[in-house]
Amino acid sequence: MTRPTHRTGTHRAAPFVAIAMTTPTIASALGIDGGPIFQIMASENLGLDARAIGVGFGLGVLSIPVQLWAARMPLTRARRNLRLLFALYAAQLFVLALLVAFTARGERWALIALVVTVAGEINLSVLYAPSWQPMLAYSLGTEARQRINSRARAAGGGLAAILLVVFGALGEGPRIAMLALIGAVAMTLAFALRTVSAPAPAPAPTNGEARPDRPPLPAVMPRIFLALSMLAFGAWPVFLLYVNEVLWPSANLGLVGAVQIAGALGASALWRATSADVTGRARVGVLVSAAAVAALATIRPPADGLIEQAVLVVAFGVAAAATSTAMMAMMELTHRVIDHDTAVRAMTIYDVIGSSSMQLGLLVGGVLVSFSVARADWALDPYRIYLAALAGLTIVVMHYLPRHDDDRS
Repeated sequence: MTRPTHRTGTHRAAPFVAIAMTTPTIASALGIDGGPIFQIMASENLGLDARAIGVGFGLGVLSIPVQLWAARMPLTRARRNLRLLFALYAAQLFVLALLVAFTARGERWALIALVVTVAGEINLSVLYAPSWQPMLAYSLGTEARQRINSRARAAGGGLAAILLVVFGALGEGPRIAMLALIGAVAMTLAFALRTVSAPAPAPAPTNGEARPDRPPLPAVMPRIFLALSMLAFGAWPVFLLYVNEVLWPSANLGLVGAVQIAGALGASALWRATSADVTGRARVGVLVSAAAVAALATIRPPADGLIEQAVLVVAFGVAAAATSTAMMAMMELTHRVIDHDTAVRAMTIYDVIGSSSMQLGLLVGGVLVSFSVARADWALDPYRIYLAALAGLTIVVMHYLPRHDDDRS
């Protein structure tokens, strides 16, 4: 198995830190994964209704087959892909700024914003997913890579949350300037990536030589993919909707949602880089999440008492932190079992499985919430039965994941 040998110093890691810090804000402004900055801009400045915005977000699923095709790209194209990605992001952000500046609310031109967000999802799938994690694996050692995927990611999420609040409080003119500024940051990232080293292309086969076959993925990858799918599928989907319609109708959903963000970002910030086994962290994460599900099962709706409300909020925050920890451990484990020859394909399939499982969970969760409304008097309604079943299955699947120290550190 070919192992990565190239490693960069701290100064070489700076472009990766910058990308991890700013990508959440760029994605939020472009509407990727339902980005909230885009939602505010589309509804308040462009006059698009919720149905149109929802359809635009839903069309992001068109990226899945294209993303699977992109898994064929070699690692040698990763740096070029990332530079092209941020250049396209910059252009798309400038288009949004122009739409806000020159399009009146409700005009047909406003629909271009939906084209922008769909294009952003496709660009993410084709250029980012097959390139970002493989480049981290090629360029950084295990501890530096974990710091990028945990602390830098947490800082980026916090920055995006702050800028969301700022954007929501601004008038139209400052919002235009902010979108243009985010676009300028994206363009700066495209230029900054010139300093990142990239692997040299493999020599072309000479006359009479057959092209080398694609090496198979490591034998453990199907187990990792299965564990990832279970974890993403049962990650408390549409829980705010469940709280609003079943458990605690009078709750401040903004504050409850903030608890989820705080839990996930807190887990990322507290992650400690290690070359030792990380599978144990994933197993502990799913056990803690299962304990949170058990705590949730003790609440009988409506949650009118302070103790019940506190249990609900704490359980949600703990589950978010535990799931985030397990996800980071799964990502690091994947890095440790792949090599240069399989990195792009493995990471692309990893992203497809994770995102698709999460989307399926949102669909199933929404259906089960509607069933649970009419059965709120049950000790365990369909939604909580779903969470409990997925928690148990995920624990079983995680038990069969191998322990794996990083022998490349």
